[in-house]
Amino acid sequence: MIKHVVLLNWKAGVTKQQIADLGEGFKRLSQEVGEIKSYEFGPDAGFYKGNASYALVAEFANAADLNAYVNHPKHQALLAELAGPMLESFQAAQFEMH
Repeated sequence: MIKHVVLLNWKAGVTKQQIADLGEGFKRLSQEVGEIKSYEFGPDAGFYKGNASYALVAEFANAADLNAYVNHPKHQALLAELAGPMLESFQAAQFEMH
């Protein structure tokens, strides 16, 4: 299994509605992209200063399924239409689960 972890930071002025719309987009992806085994996401809880604004953790059976998700047209559209305009920066990491 592959775990895919993404941390997002918003540009100044991003609204709660934009963040909610992105969450709805991620929810749709979890239903539309069959390669996703688990999909969790949400805004930072605010426990520690300096954290990212938002996190997404996804699980895939293998690297090929992760790649299919990354390149899926619906994922690419979500990035271009919803996430992209909001993003100041992001980081991602993948690791194999044992």
